[in-house]
Amino acid sequence: MSTYVIGDVQGCYQELQALLAAVRFDPEVDAAWFVGDLINRGPDNLATLQLIRSLPHSQVVLGNHDLHFLAVAAGCQTAKKGDTLSDLLTAPELPQIIDWLRQQPLLHYVPDLHCAMVHAGVPPIWSLTTALARADEVQRVLRGPDYIAFLSEMYGNEPSTWTDDLAGVARLRLITNYFTRMRYCSRQGDLELQHKTDIAPTGYAPWFSYPPRDPTLQILFGHWAAINGETDSSWAKALDTGCVWGRTLTALCLEDGRRTQVPAQARMH
Repeated sequence: MSTYVIGDVQGCYQELQALLAAVRFDPEVDAAWFVGDLINRGPDNLATLQLIRSLPHSQVVLGNHDLHFLAVAAGCQTAKKGDTLSDLLTAPELPQIIDWLRQQPLLHYVPDLHCAMVHAGVPPIWSLTTALARADEVQRVLRGPDYIAFLSEMYGNEPSTWTDDLAGVARLRLITNYFTRMRYCSRQGDLELQHKTDIAPTGYAPWFSYPPRDPTLQILFGHWAAINGETDSSWAKALDTGCVWGRTLTALCLEDGRRTQVPAQARMH
């Protein structure tokens, strides 16, 4: 059995099929983990989710695009320019897809491997125990009866600074931003969400550049296509290599550390 951690698919179904073929993926015994942003911006969102949901040993975490889809489907957010969600929104199985996504975590931890998977990252101010507890706060709301109210208030860059006395919507929004949108932050965990390139804004650095709370914990993440899977870190493994932007889709085998990539398909824009 092998465990393959796969970068942001974003509806690139053909590339996902090619990647699974390239690693000779056996769905009966192999596991596929997905670092979030399963859908949106790519051409085949419905087929992508159908494939991922069909794999008996799959594990996903939610990314910002997955949450955005839930908000659009719930009617509390309008689609943005560049969204490609129509195949999902018109699918007969839309209610089942929504229910399935709502059950997925923001942070997945496997004690036997001592590794955690998250879409964007884990802020340097939080231990693993704290991060799991914070993720659970959002997960419980997302799985509960008031999830539409949460999705309606989810958008925004404030607050950007964590304090333990944060409450309500502000608390949930910042937790969500840490796990699904973070790239740069300060040593104190202050978020900077405007910059997306590999050039750090003054006073901030990539979240994984700070000394880890537990250097033995491996963190697997996506979200940051601009760094193209490179972190110069022994413990933070980046998987987003910009497939939807015309580059590659990447899988990391946890057992041997080998990376496999397939090129993006050429498409008419």
